[in-house]
Amino acid sequence: MTDRPSTMSPNTKIFLAVFLFIAGAVGIVLAVLNGSAKPAATTSAIIYGVIGVLLLGAGFVVARKRRF
Repeated sequence: MTDRPSTMSPNTKIFLAVFLFIAGAVGIVLAVLNGSAKPAATTSAIIYGVIGVLLLGAGFVVARKRRF
């Protein structure tokens, strides 16, 4: 890694992390709702679940402190 500072401002990182967390939570909620519907929309539930988990993971990556 290089020693140069991050090019993204802290406020932008916080905004992006919060957006990703909320979008991930919405994806997981949609997955649960689609999976529990009668008849179950399994394909939609899996797609929403995968997208939700990826967005939550991206939120954690953006929110973590830089390691040197």
